[in-house]
Amino acid sequence: MNFSPVISALGGLRDNVALRGMALSFSLRIGTTGLSFLLIWLAARTLDEHHFGTYSMLFSAAGLCSVVATLGQQIFLMRAWSEYTSAERPDLLKGAMLFSLLACVGGGALIGLSFYAWFTHSHEAFLTSAVMAYFVSMAILLTTSHLSRTAIGNMVGDGLSALLVILPPVGYLSVCVALNRVADTGLIFLTMAVGATVALLAQLALTIQKTLTLFPGFLSIKPEFSITDWRDRSLKLWISNSLEAANQYADVVIIGFLMSPTVAGAYFVTTRIANAFAVASTALYLFSTRHISNLYYAGRRPQLDALLDTAAFVTLGIIAAGLLLILSTGHWILGLFSPEYEPYYAALALLTVGTAAVTAAGSSGSILMLTGHEGRYLKIIGCAIAMRTVGFFVLIPLFNITGAVVATTISFIWMALMLRRSAKQLAGLDGSVLRLFGWLQRRNVPASAE
Repeated sequence: MNFSPVISALGGLRDNVALRGMALSFSLRIGTTGLSFLLIWLAARTLDEHHFGTYSMLFSAAGLCSVVATLGQQIFLMRAWSEYTSAERPDLLKGAMLFSLLACVGGGALIGLSFYAWFTHSHEAFLTSAVMAYFVSMAILLTTSHLSRTAIGNMVGDGLSALLVILPPVGYLSVCVALNRVADTGLIFLTMAVGATVALLAQLALTIQKTLTLFPGFLSIKPEFSITDWRDRSLKLWISNSLEAANQYADVVIIGFLMSPTVAGAYFVTTRIANAFAVASTALYLFSTRHISNLYYAGRRPQLDALLDTAAFVTLGIIAAGLLLILSTGHWILGLFSPEYEPYYAALALLTVGTAAVTAAGSSGSILMLTGHEGRYLKIIGCAIAMRTVGFFVLIPLFNITGAVVATTISFIWMALMLRRSAKQLAGLDGSVLRLFGWLQRRNVPASAE
């Protein structure tokens, strides 16, 4: 096999515009991930094991509720921006923005009040209100972040929001550590809610400014609505996003229910370490979704293929580095949070394999959602969650947390394979690292032809 094309391509990566954009996304994601780990570490150090487990369960429940409350508007609005700006239809864009605004406000109110009515019976009113304020503000912020990422860039869409949400609780917990005081769980969520609200207002102002730059008469344009189409599209995206959130957050809540908050806290830490691959997959998602949508609807297939090739190279390198780092230092990392978590190394190693598989799927899920195949994405995520949930109820009573880890890993691997296969079949795009085999075949010129 002739490897000269590979060497040549690697040498040209430094001049790759897409790679520079990904490097910015990775830098943002690494910084915010580091702050997230700092937040978890500070919470684990300032709360006892039971209260940290309760915080972990509430954080996971709030994350799930925030996505459900968006009613599918994150991807809908991102897709609408790319579709209607490319077609120069500011009337439809304005209608879509108003539609999303009403959906988010309505969803936040419905889920927020339902959560308060249910949760206030078993917890104090201040904690319930703080958690509700956090996930309602996050629900709207998730939507504006997706829009501003597409309209302006990752620095505003992701860097600004992540920093403003994480820094306030980190500051509060740092003061608690310095003064040797026990942290209040409600205040942790309240500081995050304040940060999310500030980020939301900043993104709205910047996005409005960008919209007026593209369409100077935007405020006076009469909005055009396509309610039936938008409703059907939003419903599919809502179910898909809700299932995806359940895929990310429900594990900790279920384990807390089946076992205890203390074990849920240990599992929460373990999954967050294993999900260090999310630095790669999420950074690629943040960068790629913006450009996949624009390139796809503009019909620029060669540029889209080049983008996916670059993303696959970067993902492969991250997977290799991540496996080496986590498997070699897992004991030490677990011990940083608490010596009680060190026995969970075997669970961490197995979870790492599963998260690596999901990372290897690359942009496959985004491709399905952004190209009109939300239904298939919905089926895959739904089946993966059902598979893992059944595994929890069957395996946890028999093998405790090891059973939960096995169920999670199997569902992750199956989900990654199905996402990659469906993206190829339905959209004609392979967003996984396996596309590099095709790249090698295309670039490996036979010796007789040289």
